[in-house]
Amino acid sequence: MVAATRSNTQTRLLAAAEKILVEKGLTGLSVRKVGEQAGVNATLVTYHFKSISNLLEELCQINLDPILARWSQIGGAGNASQDFDDILEIWLEALLLPSAITAEGRALVVLDEIIAHGEGSLRQSVLEPMEQFSERLRSALAPFCPHLHQDELRARVRFISGAALGPPPRGDGSPLAGVGNPLDDLDCLLNFARAALRG
Repeated sequence: MVAATRSNTQTRLLAAAEKILVEKGLTGLSVRKVGEQAGVNATLVTYHFKSISNLLEELCQINLDPILARWSQIGGAGNASQDFDDILEIWLEALLLPSAITAEGRALVVLDEIIAHGEGSLRQSVLEPMEQFSERLRSALAPFCPHLHQDELRARVRFISGAALGPPPRGDGSPLAGVGNPLDDLDCLLNFARAALRG
């Protein structure tokens, strides 16, 4: 569903579901709780989306699409001249994008919840494009990391992605390092990624 064609009630329901997902996880999501969080009758969830599964599919898509759009700038014939830092910045900036509707969370946290606890087809709708991108990313990075075997490069890319996600709890914005910058500060992540891939 395109944002322009979404009604105010649909947007409120999606925002409510997204907030619950970010703060309490997928297991905290139900028709009743979405209705309560949105301040509307819970039957409007089924009226507008038919089921909580359909609402989740919509929520998944609106959080995934902006990430994939950024990642489309990496690899491929048109992007052959990218340098190492360009690739890292595009990749990691996308992982830090805010959630689609609510200001409190990040899109990656929403998607991580869906991957961890979603049903098969919904989980696959996130995993498949992410795995395809991971292959393209590793191909783009490989010339800059000739010292890394393919399996080692895959492992390091995964660890860097985990660092971008951050440790739980993730519901109240950026995880803090105790003092100083949040753990998902882009400069911190870029420095970590450079060290992990070039070290």
